[in-house]
Amino acid sequence: MDSNKKESKINPKKDFDKNFQQYPLVSIITPTFNHEKFIATCIESVLKQTYPHWEIIIIDDGSTDRTREIIESYHDKRIIYNRQENLGIWKLKETYNKALSMSHGDLIAILEGDDAWPRYKLEEQIKTFQNNDDVIFSWGRKNTINDENKIIAFDLHSLNPFKSMTQEEITRMLIRANFIQPCTVMIEKKTLLSLGGFIQNEKTPYVDYPTFLELSLKGRFYPSDRVLGYWRKHKAQITTEKETEMNEGFMASLDFYENLDLSRKDQLRFNAEDKLKFRNEIIRDQIAVSARLALIKENWNEAIKYYKTIFKNGSLKIRVQSILGIISAYLKKDLEWFAVITCKPKIRGKSAEWDTTLFKEDDEFSIAFKIQFQFIKLLSALKPGKYADPEYLIENDLTN
Repeated sequence: MDSNKKESKINPKKDFDKNFQQYPLVSIITPTFNHEKFIATCIESVLKQTYPHWEIIIIDDGSTDRTREIIESYHDKRIIYNRQENLGIWKLKETYNKALSMSHGDLIAILEGDDAWPRYKLEEQIKTFQNNDDVIFSWGRKNTINDENKIIAFDLHSLNPFKSMTQEEITRMLIRANFIQPCTVMIEKKTLLSLGGFIQNEKTPYVDYPTFLELSLKGRFYPSDRVLGYWRKHKAQITTEKETEMNEGFMASLDFYENLDLSRKDQLRFNAEDKLKFRNEIIRDQIAVSARLALIKENWNEAIKYYKTIFKNGSLKIRVQSILGIISAYLKKDLEWFAVITCKPKIRGKSAEWDTTLFKEDDEFSIAFKIQFQFIKLLSALKPGKYADPEYLIENDLTN
């Protein structure tokens, strides 16, 4: 047996209710703001956990809707509710660290008020920590959901290759892009506290990416290939201001790298050009969404302008989409039919919300996705380890 591993102490669910005090307490940090439509789903997904030794610390950032009323309708002593005056996203670090200071657990999980978990999430990650003494950070795959709790996208690639990577390799990949969804993580509290808690760069309206980067220098990251979170994708609208904030935050990881000592840089050997190329891909994808919205809103000339912008240096996928988009603009049609046949999220008319193309109204797989699913199974058989196990590709037990 690997010297870094020990036998799991997790017992079947039937033993938890009687003996759960012997297991690690997980403190769940849940910031929320005006999430009246989603907070019940969030809380219910925690209450359904097969691992019951948890506390959820909900910090309400001054919601003006029914969020408080809904939270206070739950009567479970493990739910800790705290309301504060609105600080906003640029002081998100203060909100997260307030929750951290209130926590009693040895392990920290993140679940924002509009996201949710599958029922096995905590149990799966407790096993990871109990079986691997050197792990300080665990994460998993996500399913992307819309405002109606429907799965609209999934992570195709397996996370298993990360298990054999060195921590330097993982840090290098993390500098290039944040591939870790916060709602899937679990963090060793004492390591997080050694950083001074959650970190927020002045250029970033979020805490996850800068915190994960610093944690990657402190110890071993270890993934699960199961779906460990449902991340909610909101409206397809992207404003110029928001796009600027996202891009500035994206590039903040270069500052992280530049501030490392020379020996650490020699270990990582990061190529900044990789980061810039990836950023440009993200920007082109954002513009492509704006183009689709322009088609839906019948702004034909605006759509053509967007598609011409991304065609020049785009990938083959982007160029094909651009050509189809320009043709659609001239025909005065939208491009959402293309999302349907490729099983990508579809924009729901002028509301700009996202619709699923994976399922029909009765929650059965769509015909297009049935075909794609068989192709995924073939890929998994031909290249084992590269793609997620089809059995665990779509896992959904959300409360509607």
